[in-house]
Amino acid sequence: MSAAALSPYLLASAKKSYDSSPSNRVAQNAMSSNDPLTVLLNRDHAALNHQHHYSVRLSKELKATSQKASGRCWIFACLNVMRNQMAKKYDLPDTFQLSQTYTFYWDKLERANYFLNQIIDSKSEPLDERLVQHLLSCPMNDGGQWDMLVGVIEKYGVVPQSAYPDKWSSTASRRFNAIMTALLRDWAMQLRDCAEIPECHKLREKFMVEAHRIATIHFGKPPVKFDWTFESSGKEKKFTRFVDLTPKAFLKEHVPYNVSDQISLINDPRNEYYKLYTVHALGSVIDGPPVLYVNLPVSELKKYALQTLKDDIPVWFGCDVGKEFNRKTQIMDTEQFSYEEFYGTQPTQNKEMRLRYGQSLMTHAMVLVGADQPDASAHPTKWRVENSWGAGDDNGDAGFAMLTDAWFDEYMYQVVVEKKRIEQDDKIKEALKGEVAVLPAWDPMGALA
Repeated sequence: MSAAALSPYLLASAKKSYDSSPSNRVAQNAMSSNDPLTVLLNRDHAALNHQHHYSVRLSKELKATSQKASGRCWIFACLNVMRNQMAKKYDLPDTFQLSQTYTFYWDKLERANYFLNQIIDSKSEPLDERLVQHLLSCPMNDGGQWDMLVGVIEKYGVVPQSAYPDKWSSTASRRFNAIMTALLRDWAMQLRDCAEIPECHKLREKFMVEAHRIATIHFGKPPVKFDWTFESSGKEKKFTRFVDLTPKAFLKEHVPYNVSDQISLINDPRNEYYKLYTVHALGSVIDGPPVLYVNLPVSELKKYALQTLKDDIPVWFGCDVGKEFNRKTQIMDTEQFSYEEFYGTQPTQNKEMRLRYGQSLMTHAMVLVGADQPDASAHPTKWRVENSWGAGDDNGDAGFAMLTDAWFDEYMYQVVVEKKRIEQDDKIKEALKGEVAVLPAWDPMGALA
């Protein structure tokens, strides 16, 4: 069957349909001079439902942070969970931060090494084979997954931001990524041309020395030892000093949150629930933990997230932030925009079909810090979110966002909670003992937050 052209007859029919409705001209006039989301906003719904009041809140809430022009959201979200627990332990001021650049630096090096190893492992495959092209499509970017963070943090520890402040290339990472991407593709070419595997690894080591030099030029030498001083946030402003700390000692002695004691729960309606999944060729630290997910109904993600919040612990999560999202108010709500009224149509895909057809995947990581639960037996109607896009007036509630429970159903893909919370669920326990299903490297569940 031959392809069908866009015919003059069809265009004339479409024009006639458009001209027959005066409301189309009204919508055209509104859209021609305004942001479409401003025009589409359902203001009555927003006024009734977008109040920042929550029945469940953390006992200590710190000021929102800013990842600036970088894709470090997953790192910010993790370190924001950790700093919250530190702030309670030491009565830290609400401006306290852990160094996101420190974790970023080591992730960059580990990611480069992981990529080069993947190139060596796949060197017998044709260059145009899908996995090889997937690896080459983006050898250096900023996003990541929870278990990748576990590998980096357990291996290198963490430091306060005062010990390793932001650098220009960590706040605006595009230039560094472009340089490293070009080099990594060049090194991949040389590795694929290398005849013997031992020789390939000698080349890889040479390339990693060069990668280390470039990363250190951009971000500076990470601290080996440092002192940590701070004043408490109370009226007395108690001064405290810890001296001669290493990053791993700081993590062990001063951070009351163990990243290794957590588990990733996902909601992927394409695949069987109560089963363990991983994604092929997804990772960063070669000797770190694999990326693992337990796939559950979305109601289970809500249950464990709410339990965690009620125990005064924030929750790292991954979602598709750009969908049904008001950037200025930072509201995520499936009912806040009225598409049908202006366009006469709207998308009809459900969560499963959006994943299958490329309309949705995980794009951003943030932190749940509160919820509004009408009664003890009900799901929350909305959730309070600590974002990492700054605390200005045009960033929600001083940098804090809101997502509705209906939005959670449609665009929430992952929450991270303590392993002990799921130990009483026999179905999850069986899943953890079972075979790990391997999703392809290009699967949506391999998207980096």
